[in-house]
Amino acid sequence: PDDVALIYPAEFSARKNQAMLLRAMPSLPANVKLLLPGRGALLEDMQALSRSLGLEGRVLFPGQVSDIPDWLAASDIAVSASRSEGLPFNIMEAMACGLPAVASAVKGHTDLIGPENGLLYPYGDAKAFAAAVERLVSDATLRAELGQAGREKMQRYALDAVLPQVMDRYLSVMEGKTR
Repeated sequence: PDDVALIYPAEFSARKNQAMLLRAMPSLPANVKLLLPGRGALLEDMQALSRSLGLEGRVLFPGQVSDIPDWLAASDIAVSASRSEGLPFNIMEAMACGLPAVASAVKGHTDLIGPENGLLYPYGDAKAFAAAVERLVSDATLRAELGQAGREKMQRYALDAVLPQVMDRYLSVMEGKTR
């Protein structure tokens, strides 16, 4: 109950930058755990880096999982270290579940996260990442407030909100072509 679980479900690739998260972990309190579901070319390298940093018991590599909602429910903070993002579904899903986000300040993340619903840090800055996580670890009220604001923001991306807009657009284009 005293642990704070960070989650970053993502492919293990240079673009996703899990290495930065691992390098930041030793500077975070021992009760902070990192969950890294996923697979990819750099998985074994990240496992080796985690071992070399002495993070056994603090970082979990469950592999590819199909029950992400359960993993999100077991987590306290969504994190991302990506170099670039289009539409970061992992952050959107976490926010929809009420998790606050700590993410690199890159396009995609900055489209979704502002000071009202999460914390951004400069890409690749392990110290700034750790400071943002530490801020949320030490302030459960802020975690809850940012998580609730994120959940509310994701309402505008819900299927029932987006589908009518998309269909209206498609139908208007189709009408123009049939004239």
